[in-house]
Amino acid sequence: MQSGHDPVRIRIVHLSSVHPADDVRIVWKECASLAQAGYQVAFVVPADRSAHHTGPGQAVSIVTVKRHPSRLGRISLSNAAVLVAGLRLHGHVYHFHDPELIPVGLILRLLGKRVIYDAHEDMSQNLSNRRWIPRPLRYPATLAARGAEWLAGRLLSAVVAATPVIARRFPDARVTLVQNLARLSEFPLTGHPFETRPFAAAYVGALGPSRCAVEMVEALAKVSGCPDPRLIMAGDMSPLSLADTLAGSAGWRYVDYRGRQDRAGVRAILGEARVGLALYYPVKAHIDCEPTKVFEYMAAGLPVITSDFPHFREIVERTGCGLCVPPCDTSRIASAIEWIFTHPAEAQEMGRRGREAAERHFSWASEEQRLLRLYQRVTADLPSNRRGRRPQRQTAGYTNRRGA
Repeated sequence: MQSGHDPVRIRIVHLSSVHPADDVRIVWKECASLAQAGYQVAFVVPADRSAHHTGPGQAVSIVTVKRHPSRLGRISLSNAAVLVAGLRLHGHVYHFHDPELIPVGLILRLLGKRVIYDAHEDMSQNLSNRRWIPRPLRYPATLAARGAEWLAGRLLSAVVAATPVIARRFPDARVTLVQNLARLSEFPLTGHPFETRPFAAAYVGALGPSRCAVEMVEALAKVSGCPDPRLIMAGDMSPLSLADTLAGSAGWRYVDYRGRQDRAGVRAILGEARVGLALYYPVKAHIDCEPTKVFEYMAAGLPVITSDFPHFREIVERTGCGLCVPPCDTSRIASAIEWIFTHPAEAQEMGRRGREAAERHFSWASEEQRLLRLYQRVTADLPSNRRGRRPQRQTAGYTNRRGA
């Protein structure tokens, strides 16, 4: 890393009030990359006191604060606790990951800190579809969100955007595109040959109605032409009532639901399956997104079945790595799964092409370099912290301690 300062002596504090303590983008990619570059890195996040938080083994401290289950508690008490715990770490740079932390970011900026806002999603689009917001308040909430992001884009040190669509909402001079691509080292091609694998499709990620959880399960009941088709699902369900809905579906008997998985669990699931599913309802927030799971399936050498949206279709057709289907058509989803199951040679070739495309165009390595260049700019005029200590490299897991 070329810079005029010693990154080891610069303290970076990542903040979140929403994401899990082992969030893939935050912990396994951004924090890990910064730690590998020599920065002292901590992540402050609400989490259960009894939870065990692990990571890829870089020198990253996980500092947990009390989790408040209600939205009001999260927005008020959790945000305040995250701020206090973050300040106690005396960071040189604060990098936050939730739009509701924009006020916290502005406070940190007023205190003279370097502050980066990481925009993971299109907040204004998401608010317009949130059922928990009364319909008359959705438009005012959207306007308020746009105003908050307008301030963030002009008053904070920098903005990191997860997709090109999100990046366009911020001033060019302030925004850096860091896409949520896969770390290829996480997905060595060690799975069994396709013809020896069970007839299993995989879905890994958050499970919700708009992510076609119901449609995927219903589609399994329509798959024929192969014995004992399975759908391995992993991830948290939201809302909780979704579990009852899925259990009442005819396809539920074909589902192997494994709950939330760590990175080793995800890797194992993808090594068992013949195809990865990434289906979303056709709402704008999804049409413009870039699902991490698509790139992880490709990195794992799995063919992909995804929604027939223009951006998704461009990736899949350009690389020849899978099939696109109407996301609400369970018969078409079932036909695509069945084709993959019954054409193992062609499916394995799709997976090979996907892996090759991931290596050439869709890997975290290029995004890591963008992130490190951004940090070089943001910290370029910081004096070295001569009283700081070099972080102790860890070989098994992260430091985990309680904050405020």
